[in-house]
Order: sequence, then C-alpha cells, then structure tokens
Amino acid sequence: MSKKLMAAISMILVFSFLFVFAGCDSTGSEDETTTTTINVKTPLPTDITTSVDEESQVITDTTYSPEALAANTVTIFEYFNLHINELKGVKAKVEMSQDKSIGKVKDAEGNDVAMSENAYVNSAITSLDSYMLHNDGATAEYGEDLVPFLPVKGAAYVSAITLDEVESATCVDDGTQRTITVTLKNTPNLPATLEKAYDMGNVADVMTEFKKADKYLSVAEPTLTYKDCQIIIIANVETDEVHTIKYVKNIDVATEVTGLGSIEAMGTVPVQFRYSNTVTYTLDRTAPETEAAAE
Repeated sequence: MSKKLMAAISMILVFSFLFVFAGCDSTGSEDETTTTTINVKTPLPTDITTSVDEESQVITDTTYSPEALAANTVTIFEYFNLHINELKGVKAKVEMSQDKSIGKVKDAEGNDVAMSENAYVNSAITSLDSYMLHNDGATAEYGEDLVPFLPVKGAAYVSAITLDEVESATCVDDGTQRTITVTLKNTPNLPATLEKAYDMGNVADVMTEFKKADKYLSVAEPTLTYKDCQIIIIANVETDEVHTIKYVKNIDVATEVTGLGSIEAMGTVPVQFRYSNTVTYTLDRTAPETEAAAE
C-alpha cells in the first residue's frame, strides 16, 4: 500500500473519531432532569432548623425557637383538631396496635434513676415488661362504624383536647408526609384529660400485676406523675387526609413495696419506674373493590 493511500486512510480515521467524540459530548450534555411538584393543600408553619452534634452525631431536625413555637402552636393545633375529628365519618380499614413498656425514671439531667435498692424488686418490675404487659391489637374493617372503635370511643369526635391543655403543637413536612405532634401540659388535671381523650390502658393494669404477688409483696398506693404525653398525627400534605394517629402516654410511678413471708426481711423499699404506653391507629381508605380491580 502506498504512503499516500496510508495517509488518506489515517486522515479519514481521525475525522471519524472526531465525529464520534462530538456525538458523545452532545448526548452527554442533554441530561434529563425530573422535578416532583408537591402541592400542599394547607400550608402550615414548620420553622425547622437542622443541627448535628459533632460528638454524638445526633441530628436534631425539629428545633423551634420559643417565639416561633408559641406563635405556631395555635395555627397547627387548629389544623390538628379539624382533621383528626373528621375521622369518625370516613370509610377506612383501621389497624390498632399497642406498645407498652416499663423503664427507669429520668432525673432533671436526663440520667436514669434506679427503680429500687433491692435487686429482687428490680427483677420483679423488669419481668412485668417481658411477659405481663400484653400488647393487644384490633381491627375495624372497611365500612364499619368507627365511632365505637376510635378514641374517644362512643363519641362523635376524636379529640376532646382544648388549646388551654396544650403545651406545644409542631409540624414537620417531609415530602408528601406531614407529622403534627401535640404535647400536653403537665398539669394537675392532666390525668382526667388523658383518660378521656386517649381512651387507652393506664397504670392500674401494672399495679394489678403487682398484686398477683401478694403472698410475697405488699404494694402501697402509687403516686402518678404524667410526663410528655402526646398525640401525633400523620397526614398527606396534598389532601389533608390523616392516615395515622399515635397516642403516647408516659407515667412516672412512685410507690413502696414491703416484703412478706419468705422475703419479709427486706422490709419496705421505695420504688419508682416509668410506665409508657403508645397506641397507634393506621387507616387505609382504599375500598376493597378498588383493591380487587387493581390486582
């Protein structure tokens, strides 16, 4: 092959590569971008700041300034009360689940406080958490009357809480999901409010379990302190439809246990522990016939 022909072929190959690379560049520059638009039906104040503790790496994403918290509570609570009270009239399948636990009381600095000074009593209290607290659930099928199922049972409303009983109401919007947390004031009349609004098991269940050991232990009437009790709803921001309700009740229990019979020598021991109970209602508004048609 002549040198002239080789040179011509080389030039053709060079130009071919240039066109290929040019084509690659043009294709690569046309990146397709998709944007998801979320139409919020009812805008609410969120005022969230995000901070990270460098040492513990704990992320705090719902820190509100005191001024913003006070101003936003009224608006958010009105939204909460309106949309949670609509639930008694909706058609939905509702699943109810419970999570009960017994743990240690916290001191003012947030440190755990020993339940008692007696290892036997501590073991007995811990055993309540493992096999005496039954986490029963229940289901209301689609189309059933929710008045006797959702708290407040038998009433036409879900929330009987007033703004005067609310410590704070906060809102967190994350994509299409909105979480509103209503924290109740720790006031002397809080127990009565809770037992009506929450319509859920109370610490009497735990004290009944203690009485099953009445051959060995005598338990004094407890002092109950309600702490950080909340109602949490999760809704769709585009429809304002609530699909989850959580009732969180924390009670610090202080009592005295006196040994009887074979453990009489232990005497009277002060006891303190926290009883927590969270009840969750999850609503599915999909009609059964719609579900069947989609399959």
